[in-house]
Amino acid sequence: MKRKFVFFLKIVYLFFDVLSLFLSYRLAMLIRFGEFYSPFYSKLALGVVVIGIIAFYYNDFYNKTQITYIYELFRVIRACTVSFLFVLAVTFYWRPLTFSRLMFTYFWLIGIALVFMERELLKFFTGIFVKKFFQPEKVVVIGSGKICAALRRRLKLRHQVGLWLKKLPSEKKIEELVKRRNFRSVIVAQFPVDHSMVVSLTNICETLGAEFQLVPDILELKLGDLVIDEFFGIPLLRLKPTPLTGTHLLMKNIFDVAAAILTFAVLMPFFVIVGILIKLDSPGPVIYSQVRRGKKGKDFKFYKFRTMFVGADKIYEDLRKKHYEKNGLLFKLKNDRRVTRVGKILRRWSIDEFPQFFNVLKGDMSIVGPRPQIICEAEKYDSSAKRRLRTKPGITGLWQVSGRSDLSYDEMVRLDLYYVQNWSMEEDFRIIIRTVPAIFSKRGAY
Repeated sequence: MKRKFVFFLKIVYLFFDVLSLFLSYRLAMLIRFGEFYSPFYSKLALGVVVIGIIAFYYNDFYNKTQITYIYELFRVIRACTVSFLFVLAVTFYWRPLTFSRLMFTYFWLIGIALVFMERELLKFFTGIFVKKFFQPEKVVVIGSGKICAALRRRLKLRHQVGLWLKKLPSEKKIEELVKRRNFRSVIVAQFPVDHSMVVSLTNICETLGAEFQLVPDILELKLGDLVIDEFFGIPLLRLKPTPLTGTHLLMKNIFDVAAAILTFAVLMPFFVIVGILIKLDSPGPVIYSQVRRGKKGKDFKFYKFRTMFVGADKIYEDLRKKHYEKNGLLFKLKNDRRVTRVGKILRRWSIDEFPQFFNVLKGDMSIVGPRPQIICEAEKYDSSAKRRLRTKPGITGLWQVSGRSDLSYDEMVRLDLYYVQNWSMEEDFRIIIRTVPAIFSKRGAY
C-alpha cells in the first residue's frame, strides 16, 4: 500500500477511535443517569477521551493496525483498562463534585466493546477497499510447514498476495518472478537453509530492487525472541531470557489461584455428578493420581478423574517399554481397551482434567503451561527438552490447543519451549480462549 494511504488510514482509525470513546461515554451516562447529555459530565468528556487516545497511542494502535482479532481484543482491553484506572485516580483527587464510579465502569465496559467492534469493522472494509483500488503487493514464499501457515495468515492481514514454493527455485526462476511478474518481496522459510543459495538470492533481489527476508530456524534458535546486539560492529543474535520472573510470575500465580477458586465454586455440583457416574460405571476410586515431573524437576502428585479400570497401568507395560526403546516419548493409544465407558466421554470432552485445579491451588501446576510429563518420559529428556521444566506445567497450553495427542513428541516439545520463552499474560488468555474450540473439535482427545 502507498505511504499516503497508510497515513490516511491511521487518521481514519484515530477519528473512529475518538468517535467510539465519545459514544461510549454518552451511553454510560444514559445507562447511569437516564440522560444522554449532562452539563457537568460533558465537561469531563474531552479529557477522558484524550486520556483514552494517549493510552491507545502507547499501545501501538496506529503503528500496528493489521493484527488478529484476539490480539486486538486484548490490546483494547489493556488500553481501556489503563485509561479507566487513570481516570478513576484523577477523579479521586479532583472533586468539584462526587463522581459516579459506576458510570465510569459502564464507560470502561462499553468502550472495550465499541472500540473492538469499530476496529474489526475498519479492518474488514479496509481489506475490501485495498482489493478494489490497489494492486496487492505480491510476495514469493519459499518453504512449507507451520511457519508458512503462519506467514499465510499474516500476508492476508496485510492484504498481500503470496506465491508458495516448497523448494528453492533456480536463480532464473526468481529473476523471472521479480522482473517480469512484479513480485516485490521474497521470503525464505525452508529448513535447513542452503546458505550459498540464500546469498545468491540476496544478490538477485538487491539488484532487481526487491525485498529479501529470511525466517531463522526457530528450533535451532531455541524458539525465543531474538535481540540484535552489536559487538565491535558485528551484528549478533541474542536469545532473550524467559520473561516469567518477578512481578510477571506473581501476576500469573494470582490469576491461577483466583481462577481455580472460581472454578471450584461454580462447578462443584458438576464434579459431584461426575464422581457418582464414575462410581456407578466401574469399581475403584473417583480420582486417579500419578507422580509427574514439574517445575525445576520437582515431582508432584497429579490428579485426574479416573477414566480407566483399576490396574490399567500394568496392561500394555511391555508395549510401553518397546515404544520408549524406539525413542517414541509420547505413548498414546486411540482405541485403548483400558478406558471405561464414562471415561471415554470424560476424555473426549477433557472433563477428566478438572481435578488438576486442585494441583493449581497446591502450587504444583498453572492454568496455562507446558504438558505435565510422566516421570519415565521426562527422564529421557535431552538438554533442550529440559528447558520446558523452567515453569509449572499447565492444565491447558499450546500443545493442548494445537492437536493434543495427534502431535508428535518433537512438536509438543517445540510448542512448550516456545511458550516458556515467549510467555505473556495476553498469550495465556489467548490459549484459554482457544481451549474452548479445541475441546469441542475433539482433535487428539483420546
